[in-house]
Amino acid sequence: MNRPLTAAEHDAYREPFPTPRDRLPVLRWIQQIPVNGDPADVDAAVRRNQDVLLRGPVPRLLLHGEPGSVVGAAELDWCRRDGAGLEIVNVGAGTHFLPEDQPEAISRALTAWLARLARLKKIS
Repeated sequence: MNRPLTAAEHDAYREPFPTPRDRLPVLRWIQQIPVNGDPADVDAAVRRNQDVLLRGPVPRLLLHGEPGSVVGAAELDWCRRDGAGLEIVNVGAGTHFLPEDQPEAISRALTAWLARLARLKKIS
């Protein structure tokens, strides 16, 4: 993040996971993130989802920050090249927890995008 969390914010993030047993689902989820095609079943599901998200018939919006974390320059280039109809908006400085870094910019971008969609729907 671009700023340190307050003690109260840290507590809010930790509240649902007070014990190691409570944190187990988070560990399992992280272990399922595909790396170099492994685990294969998850990698295949992610690739199918990417295809739908890049070329699907519904409007899509990708919000990203600079320098980004999961979505960096290479991923943005790929989305711009392959994401037909995908709208991409830079909401400013941010990394992994973009809503913590740029809540107002995200709200403005979503509001503007939804307003454009509503106008297009009225026109068509």
